Amino acid sequence: MIELVDTLPDINVQPAEYKRLLGYPRDRVLSGRARELAEQARAWYAQHGRPWVYARQAESVSLDDGITGGMIGGSIQIDGASFTSKRLHSTLQLAQADGVVLVAVSAGPQVEAEAQRLWNQEKPDEYFFVEIFGSAVVEHLVATIGARLCAWSDARGMAVLPHYSPGYPEWDIAEQPRLLELIRRTRTQQLPSDVEVLESGMLRPKKSLLAVFGLTRQVDRVRKLTDLVPCQNCSLSNCQYRRAPYERAALFSQTEGVARMDDETTA
Repeated sequence: MIELVDTLPDINVQPAEYKRLLGYPRDRVLSGRARELAEQARAWYAQHGRPWVYARQAESVSLDDGITGGMIGGSIQIDGASFTSKRLHSTLQLAQADGVVLVAVSAGPQVEAEAQRLWNQEKPDEYFFVEIFGSAVVEHLVATIGARLCAWSDARGMAVLPHYSPGYPEWDIAEQPRLLELIRRTRTQQLPSDVEVLESGMLRPKKSLLAVFGLTRQVDRVRKLTDLVPCQNCSLSNCQYRRAPYERAALFSQTEGVARMDDETTA
């Protein structure tokens, strides 16, 4: 059963993904002040950031098709801890999942502290680019651990399902503390740094994420049901395990195309 800790993960955030989070079109070439700020944030993080990734396969998982918390078929038992998420339950059930991997990623507290420092110094532009780069790192860490799990599971005749987290649709963020407590039940290695849940359900450091990846041996079933393929939410390019196009890339291309047609119409 897999358990891994990585304190030197890849942080090569794709420029297109960083620009997407900044609000720029994917094809926009940053120049001038925007390019300077983007490169400055990336360089600062490369020197000072302390990202990490933790993943552990749960010992057991089971689904309850009864009524829990007013929801039908929404209860999931993972290593004795109960969670209620209709969406996650449906994904695991459709894929006939027989396992899950618990994941925690963090861009580290340094990026949050630096963003706060810049804000206090009344440097809103620098603050914004550092803040957004921290978010981009978290997305990238989730994508890279997903790819690593794909490689690990593929070698064992299994498939990985799309990740899901408290706060996503149909999973109450109030269950975040329970998931963190479950993840903290490490086997041989502790989490690289401390993570806590605030009363709001938000994590501290805020540039962190807890997630559950389903595992199934019904590989053919996953191939037939595209909703069960994690690739649509994965921005990693040239991945040998990709089974479907990256959904956001197509969405942004369509949006930019409509925008260009609107511009031509009004010109």
